[in-house]
Amino acid sequence: MEPSTYRLPKLSNIMAFETAAKTGSLAGAADILCLTPAAVSQQIRQLEDHLGVKLFLRSKHGVELTEAGTSYLAFTQEAFETLRTGQQSLARYQGEQALTITALPTLASRWLMPRLYQWMAAHPHIQLRVQATHSQIDFGTDPTDFYLSFGDEHYAAQHCVELFRDRVMAVCSPALLPGGRGPVAFEQVADRPMIHIDWGRDGRFLPDWSEWLLAAGHTASPARSGPSFNLSSMAIDAALAGQGLLLGQRAFVHDDLRQGRLVALSTLTLPLNKAYYLVYPERVLKKPGARELMEWLCEQAAQEC
Repeated sequence: MEPSTYRLPKLSNIMAFETAAKTGSLAGAADILCLTPAAVSQQIRQLEDHLGVKLFLRSKHGVELTEAGTSYLAFTQEAFETLRTGQQSLARYQGEQALTITALPTLASRWLMPRLYQWMAAHPHIQLRVQATHSQIDFGTDPTDFYLSFGDEHYAAQHCVELFRDRVMAVCSPALLPGGRGPVAFEQVADRPMIHIDWGRDGRFLPDWSEWLLAAGHTASPARSGPSFNLSSMAIDAALAGQGLLLGQRAFVHDDLRQGRLVALSTLTLPLNKAYYLVYPERVLKKPGARELMEWLCEQAAQEC
């Protein structure tokens, strides 16, 4: 079939192609588009017939882009991005336009929210949405405007601004201290349970008790067993409840230390091996209040350095 050079293909066909390229399978694209795999395959074949080239190599393991498909995908993604930008620009005719901030759960509850109320009070005309997730953000399909991310390796196509590199410090509830008050030598509480945080694959970026004890010179005190949590917020709650000693992130336990709910057991801190970043697409800066919010977040982060 001769390619149609000037007549554009159906938008539904292009969406099927882009989604299948993103997921690497017809079944995955079908789930997202609420179609059957056969219907997705048919739409892609219609697009290939229209263009006169093969866009995918099909196998039992999924679909793989051809050289022509890779080239065409770049143009389709750019076109969809332009459409999204145009759609956002219409918000000025629809009244107020919200800004959506997404962050990791503990970063959102322990660092962002205590500070964000100040910005909200100063900008009552800007509607904010705040959401928390551990999932990677797709700025093409997610309503997120700004994402507070641990590391920037997944967002090469977006603007990434380093916010701060946090540090861990040894803390505990005053209830675990002799007499219920500090300061106290670490050796006096070294026999207490040690709370552990399991971040899965990202765990290698978070210093653990063995590293801290070695750096502090407590080689005669091995890391002790204790409860383990996959969320830093749950580990902090356990420490507040007197369940053991904690290597807490300084940015997350700052208020608890200041108000005496937790006590620092040493001046030694160890840096995380990866920083937190503010990630956003270029189009976001056209939204009302976006640039001001970005600058304010960076100012808040500078206080952690």
